[in-house]
Amino acid sequence: MSSEATVSTRVRVLGLSAVLALSALSAACEQRPSSGGSPASPPSASAAAPLSASGAMAAKTPSTEALARAEAAAKKLGGALRTRLADAMNQGGPANAARVCAEEAKGMTANVQKETGVSVGRASLRLRNAESAPPAWVGAWLTAQGERKAEGVTGMSAVVDTPTGKMARVIKPIAVEAACLSCHGDPASIAGEVRGLLKEKYPSDHATGYAIGDLRGALWAEAPVGG
Repeated sequence: MSSEATVSTRVRVLGLSAVLALSALSAACEQRPSSGGSPASPPSASAAAPLSASGAMAAKTPSTEALARAEAAAKKLGGALRTRLADAMNQGGPANAARVCAEEAKGMTANVQKETGVSVGRASLRLRNAESAPPAWVGAWLTAQGERKAEGVTGMSAVVDTPTGKMARVIKPIAVEAACLSCHGDPASIAGEVRGLLKEKYPSDHATGYAIGDLRGALWAEAPVGG
């Protein structure tokens, strides 16, 4: 077999593997002509396109792009909420943080959804706000995890067939940290001002009794493939 045929065969094999690659650059490398003006030699497999760590060429597909959008939306919401609540805690303590969560979190979630075009939210087996009830697929994941420590819990990143078409779905577990206990810990340990505010804002609150390291719930995002 000629060297040109061997190179072509290698590129085709790598191309098949590329469909499965979920992260890597996708731009092809250009082969420049030599300084003497003679035609450039045929590109090798490594020059044809950048390789991922596993040696497979990267390729964007509607599925990988939708998953990337869902991942980005979940990260955007989680980062925005974390930053806002940290600022509120620093400025006015736990009661202020609880007030901000009650009054601003819903709007922040809606803004992320509008900006990204991705359905996104937070959910838990112990709901504080009934309006945060998760979609069925998120509820099934939460139920499968149960009440447990967050350590060892893996999230979800998959494309699935649904009655409305293919959807990219992402779930990111949320672990209880020390700062969370001021609003989500043992009710007897929550400050009176915070308890009063929670009772006012969330008369059906079930989101207390957690300890550090518990699985609090999850961030979730869902994007249509090709949408």
